[in-house]
Parts: sequence; C-alpha cells; structure tokens
Amino acid sequence: MAWRDAVAPFWDFTIRSENISEFRGQSNVRHLGNAILCSARVSGLRFERKPALIARMGVDHILAHVRISGQSRVEIDGREHACAPGDVCLFDLSRPLAARSTDYQAITVVLPRPLFGANQCDLDSFHGAIIRGTTPFGLLLTDHLRSLNVHAAGFSEPEARAAAEATAVLLGAAVRGLSGDDRIDDAAERPPLLLAMRRFIETELASPHLTADQLCRQFGVSRSALYRLFAPLDGVAGYIRQRRLARAYRELAATGDDRFSRISEVAYRWHFGSPARFAQAFRAEYGRSPRDVRAQVLADDRAARAAASAPSSRSETWTDFYDWILRLTA
Repeated sequence: MAWRDAVAPFWDFTIRSENISEFRGQSNVRHLGNAILCSARVSGLRFERKPALIARMGVDHILAHVRISGQSRVEIDGREHACAPGDVCLFDLSRPLAARSTDYQAITVVLPRPLFGANQCDLDSFHGAIIRGTTPFGLLLTDHLRSLNVHAAGFSEPEARAAAEATAVLLGAAVRGLSGDDRIDDAAERPPLLLAMRRFIETELASPHLTADQLCRQFGVSRSALYRLFAPLDGVAGYIRQRRLARAYRELAATGDDRFSRISEVAYRWHFGSPARFAQAFRAEYGRSPRDVRAQVLADDRAARAAASAPSSRSETWTDFYDWILRLTA
C-alpha cells in the first residue's frame, strides 16, 4: 500500500484486515520554514510511535493535531483520553504514544521545540495533552489552525515563519492554562533546570565522564535534588542509558555508507562495557537485537537499490515531509 509505505518512517499503524480494501489516505504537506503543516483525510486505523521508531528518527519536535472530523482515543503510559472534532492534541515526538481512530480529517502542525522559547519546560509535562475545542481558547486555536491551513499557500517566506512563531505562542499559552483533567502525562511540572540538564546530557553522551556526579557539579545541585528531577524519567542513569541506546540505534540503522561500524564498536562507543551487555540492554529497550536492526537495514537498502530505476509509487510530498521533519529547526 503506497500510503503505508509513505508514512512508515513516521508512524507504525495497523488496519483491521476486513477494512484494508476500503482504506483511503490522502494528505497535503507544506513547509513553513520553521514548521511543517499537513492536512489529511484518512480511513480508520490504529497508529503509534514505538521506542525503536523514535530512536530511528531522533527528533523531539512538538506536534499539534486538530480534529476536523472523526473520533480518536489517545493512549500514553497506559492511560487514555478521547479526542473529538475541534479538540487539539499535543504530542512530544521524542516519547511513545498510541491512538486509535475512526475515519477522520485533521490538520497537523509540527514545530521544533526551541520555537517555544521559555515555554519548552511546560511542554515537557504535557505530552498527550488535549486542548478542548469547546473552550474559548480551544475555539481560537482551532480557528487559527484552520486559517493557517487555508492561507499558508499564499505566504511569503517571512510571513510563513511569523505564522509558525505565532502558532507556538498560542499553543504555549494554551498549555499553561490546561487543567489536570486534560493532561495524560501526570508528571509534576518540570522546571527549566531539567530541560538544561537534558540538553547537556545530549551533547555529552559520548563522554565516559557523563555521570550523576558530573551533573551535580555542572549544575550545582545535590544528588537528592538531581534524583528527584529525573525520577519521572527512569532516574539519571536510566535516562542516560536510554539516550545512548537511541544514538546506537540510529547508528545501526544509518544508511548511505557501504562500511558499517561493527556492533561491538557501537557498543563500546556508547559505553556499554561489552557487546553482550549492549545487546541485552538494546533488546530490553526495543524488543529486537542489534543484529536484527542491522539485517533489516541491509535488506531495505537492497530493496531500495533494486527499485531505484523503477517509477516510484511513493508520494514525493511524503518523501519531502520525512526529510523536512529530520531537518526542522527553529
């Protein structure tokens, strides 16, 4: 199915077998310079972002999704909320999620996290939040996203960037005003310090000196304060291990180079002590071994080479969409 192949890099999705022949998917994607806008009309399905897919993409953008028609139920950490027409859902693309939906029409905007400025820390604790379309501010947001979708084609480049920045301002304001009933992520409000620490960890993942002690010294906090900050993220060591596994996954899944690093080299580069310990942690995180990932990449690469001279059945728009997502910056 062409639509399945087009969105596979971004979503894992399933369709009930009895509905496959009736499935339809149509989308239009537009780049706004510092955001990506997509309008879609799709048959009912279940979609999710699993840890392996998140690691492969390696982005932490914010996605806002407004339902024009159709119902869905969003599941995060075992909890579900309903999303109805007019509701705006917020997702952090660096974290897992799942949803099931009826036939629907929707408008989606993807924004890089830095575009939200000081509101980035608010977004960290609102993954899966729903801004209800029945509220005054929800109505304003829905009208804004509908208008953005209608008029974006006529924007100049500076106008498109300004429109994306205005969207981030509105979403940030909406997030700060949400009640607990509309949050799926129940973690306590995370301070800007945690965001700064996460950015520091990301730049230092390859360093053998990245430890809880280094973070305490770097940010002037006690061990107990550090542990409290990272408690919702599986602890300091758990968070660092998860981020290193994500980097290792991306390295194993990389294409475009005929010479791959040995799996043992990847294990030692990301400080797992031994290939066996790396393989054990990798399988626990992603449900498959490093060798499985490497074998799949090689198989996909051979298939792509074989199809290179044939007319593509994949939408150029969706190809661009995936590339835009990977390169999107504020």
